[in-house]
Amino acid sequence: MDLAAIELKAKKSKSLLEDDRFKETVEDLREMQFRIFADSSASEVEKREDAHAILRALTEIERLLNANVDAVTLITKKGKHRGND
Repeated sequence: MDLAAIELKAKKSKSLLEDDRFKETVEDLREMQFRIFADSSASEVEKREDAHAILRALTEIERLLNANVDAVTLITKKGKHRGND
């Protein structure tokens, strides 16, 4: 992937991470899953596992979006460093 494509992906990811509707949606989903997890009975193992899987997926989505944003910074710093070699 070339730098322009990485920069575009980073820009889109950053925009999404900063979007209030996206942040509210993720937070609402996270709260719902925490509630399901906390309110489940001891016998509702599958229900808790599903909630846990959704929480992990939400975290992974945010991690990936942040990694896209960070990639530009890393590439830019690496390029500047190589220019000083």
